[in-house]
Amino acid sequence: MNLEKKQKFQISMSIVILILVFAVTWQIKGVRKNNAVGNQFSNRIEMLQQDYKAELDKNEKLLQQVLELQNDLTKYREQVAQSGGAAKILKEELNRAETIAGLTDVTGKGIIVTIKDGNNQGVGNIVYDDGYGIVHDSYLLTILNELRASGAEALSINDERILATSEIRCVGPTVSVNNTKLAAPFEIKAIGNPDTLENALRMPGGAVEQTTFYGVDVTIKRSNKLLIKKYAGASTFKYVQAVEPEVTE
Repeated sequence: MNLEKKQKFQISMSIVILILVFAVTWQIKGVRKNNAVGNQFSNRIEMLQQDYKAELDKNEKLLQQVLELQNDLTKYREQVAQSGGAAKILKEELNRAETIAGLTDVTGKGIIVTIKDGNNQGVGNIVYDDGYGIVHDSYLLTILNELRASGAEALSINDERILATSEIRCVGPTVSVNNTKLAAPFEIKAIGNPDTLENALRMPGGAVEQTTFYGVDVTIKRSNKLLIKKYAGASTFKYVQAVEPEVTE
């Protein structure tokens, strides 16, 4: 009789222990699931906060531009009211237009990006094709586009000023820029905020990482005083015509 009671007691305890283990395991899974959902929610909130901050910064910059334009308008009106004011305004606008068009030498702080051919021998038993480690036009365009997007105000490649109309394309073993054939190494000068420009190029998955993946060597050097020369070619338009403003009575 005692043996039978002992066996029943052991069976009952085993069942109770199994139920407790199941309950604890289920609770742990629930906590993990809730933590995972909480982490995703927190990450989403952080991304939205970053987007919101970026929009605020953008709006602040636009507001600053509006204020600057309003100040310029006030200044122009005051200068026009004075003798010789119109001539001074025209000269300032001409200088500004020439700077934007790349028709004048400019100076300022920025960075110098040097891109040159790398090792095309492959790594270990991996043998790459003949184009590995050679600078192509697409690599230069990737870096230039990132610099433009990061606020570069003036750009050049091997002292060839980069304009909105500049072409960059491979021509045999060289790269043509403004119809001038250039060979590696390529030196890109960019005037702008050095911190912003360099950080943009070095970001994970950015222009430098994309370019060096193909065996090309890229180095970045900062400078407090860069000189970017003016565009030396000819600018002619066959089909574009300026639209005269309509005169309203």
